[in-house]
Amino acid sequence: MRISVCLTIICLCASCAEPRVPATVIFAAQYAGQSLTCDAQHGVPALTDLRFFVHDIELRAADGTWSTLRLANDGDWQQDGLALLDLEDGSAACPNGTAEMNAAVTGTLPDGDYLGLRFVLGVPFDRNHADPLTASAPLDDSAMHWHWRSGYKFLRAGLVSGTDGFWIHLGSTGCEGTVGNIAACRQPNRARIELADFVPGQDTVVVDFSALLEGTALDDGEASDCSSAPSEKSCKAPFAAFGLDFSSHRAPAGQSIFRVVNR
Repeated sequence: MRISVCLTIICLCASCAEPRVPATVIFAAQYAGQSLTCDAQHGVPALTDLRFFVHDIELRAADGTWSTLRLANDGDWQQDGLALLDLEDGSAACPNGTAEMNAAVTGTLPDGDYLGLRFVLGVPFDRNHADPLTASAPLDDSAMHWHWRSGYKFLRAGLVSGTDGFWIHLGSTGCEGTVGNIAACRQPNRARIELADFVPGQDTVVVDFSALLEGTALDDGEASDCSSAPSEKSCKAPFAAFGLDFSSHRAPAGQSIFRVVNR
């Protein structure tokens, strides 16, 4: 009797489980509305790098509530709610990259209609300062680890045009301690991105380098790179584009780098 009752309860719980459906968020890189690749074409600058971590990905349902995109653990690009996007292919102007690419995050959502997307650009604090030598994918990518800052580069991005170029490495700074023993960072630098008009299955999230370079001269022959150090004046404009206040390093509203385009 007890066994049959238990089986009945299990079956009832299974039947009440919220139905979930597959969902994908696709990313792309553009400059002035044109696709960016590691090969410069028709006057469009060449991409030199574009890799970044995202987590806490949520979509807004029709009733206004937010649902977490439950990421699939693929053992390569996605693990435990964290994903690494890689939009460079290691060719031409991207010699520091890899041939492998990943332009999408995949997972499941409760069945329903969605309009709106939000996510955090970066690595969660409790995973950002662990030992990269023992980390599992996607945190085993040594090119994304900032050894001298005891954490990860949340984003590596850059492009080149003629004899000039620009790159940015975004990550937490002012971290005290050593790998595995960081208590806090004075400048966390995690950008919270919200896109109100994103529809899964219809839209693509574009990383807009025109916005990233707003206020940065790309043709003056002078270096204007940014490695997130508080003393780098060249970081002020790019940080504003990420919605990061360069003076306090908090994340106010107003990011302009990520935008939505219909496929």
